[in-house]
Amino acid sequence: MSLSENLQYLRKREHLTQEQMAERLEVSRQAVSKWESGQSYPEMDKMLQMCEMFGCDLDTMIKGDVTIEEKADSAGYDRQMNRVSLITATAVSMIIAAVGLLVILEVVLKGVVHEDILSIGMFAIIGVAVSMLIVTGINHEGFKKRYSTIADFYTEEEKYHFNRRFAVAIATGVFLILLGVCVNIALEHVGNARLEEMGGGILLFFVAVSVWIFCFFGMQKEKYNLEEYNREAKGEYSKGEKLSRKISGVIMLLATALFLYMGLVHGQFAIAWIVFPIGGILCAVASVIWEDK
Repeated sequence: MSLSENLQYLRKREHLTQEQMAERLEVSRQAVSKWESGQSYPEMDKMLQMCEMFGCDLDTMIKGDVTIEEKADSAGYDRQMNRVSLITATAVSMIIAAVGLLVILEVVLKGVVHEDILSIGMFAIIGVAVSMLIVTGINHEGFKKRYSTIADFYTEEEKYHFNRRFAVAIATGVFLILLGVCVNIALEHVGNARLEEMGGGILLFFVAVSVWIFCFFGMQKEKYNLEEYNREAKGEYSKGEKLSRKISGVIMLLATALFLYMGLVHGQFAIAWIVFPIGGILCAVASVIWEDK
């Protein structure tokens, strides 16, 4: 394909008119029309600007075929999303598991190791997990700025097979939470005070594994929604969606503050985790109420 044909294809793929494309490039509509008809060629700075706009490399745009390139993952999108999903799920699960470990060790090492030492260990693990989230988030934002448009290269067969795995994964996560609750209830009736005190920590380990499954497979499912990725990378959100995201952020910050207060002040880490699923439900409510407005 020629440069003019590639430009026409890319512009139409983004549902842009010649006028809209001209506005983004700060040129006249006639200039875009001449580029697409092959009567003239854009300057190098405009070429680079269009490459960034369409997520395409310069060589492919000038002398390649963008329709062929889009069938392959030239930007490394799949690898990037797999890495983000794995690190995010692991970091979140580490935070929950750290609290569960603290609850168990407080019982096992009672009178041997001071509680403050155990708390320091817990916060060290949480600190590592939070650092992983921050680094991953910053790197992913950089990836989205560099590749603001990714064409859908996944086949329908790939999506179909993933949806089958996704259903099994979610069912497994729910089963593990219910199993953890059953184990916790059983420990309360064995007549052993130490095991009863450890029940909350053991339950949190089941929850940590379940949360890993929910996070990882949930983000993997979003991976296949390239349309949503492109909207997010370009910041194309409605006012309702932006408001919903802000409200959700405030809700989860308050949930985190309440979690730390209940754990540090009242020593209720074993049950304080419940604020996060409640916060998740409130975020969903905010999404339903405001996103469509």
